[in-house]
Amino acid sequence: MAYENEKVLVVPTDDVIKLCNGKIGLVEVEEVEILKLIKEAGFFIDREKAEFDETIRQVIPYILLKENNKYLLFKRTSAQGEKRLHGKITIGVGGHINTDDSLNPIDAFKKGMQREIAEEVNVKVLNMNYIGVINITDNAVSRVHVGVCYEAEIEYYGLVEKDKFIEIFSEAPEIYNKEMEGWSKAVVKHLGHMQK
Repeated sequence: MAYENEKVLVVPTDDVIKLCNGKIGLVEVEEVEILKLIKEAGFFIDREKAEFDETIRQVIPYILLKENNKYLLFKRTSAQGEKRLHGKITIGVGGHINTDDSLNPIDAFKKGMQREIAEEVNVKVLNMNYIGVINITDNAVSRVHVGVCYEAEIEYYGLVEKDKFIEIFSEAPEIYNKEMEGWSKAVVKHLGHMQK
């Protein structure tokens, strides 16, 4: 798979493990700590290399969208690029941060997060709350990515890429657990703990 010389934002895996204190899943880490790691240790590297180098993690903002107490879930169609994720349900929008966002890692992260939301959905963000860091290591894809998870209260106007996703609104996202990809499972499990 060619990534057209895309340079993506990464941080060292060892720093992520330290930050998460060895914990796996959606880990409660102070927002200031993950942003400090991105600011001080973040750098850009060819995505081609980053996808196979487990000493670094590609930084992915992962934003949950919520309107009137209902979460917006997305079922990926076969028109979506990553074959490994076809038919899977995701609870977050997000993606890679690259040098087109900014050459400064922290600016790139903040601008890239806004860009990712705008690329996938047409929404007005009313407010955004940080939740934690997604650290999953049970498969090769997860071992080269780290998620920075937020929850956004939104006004929803529709999908941007209507062919790539089917939208589902749900107050109980856990009922879709079997169809969810790994990050979504971890996030939904964490949401369940938060609501108890």
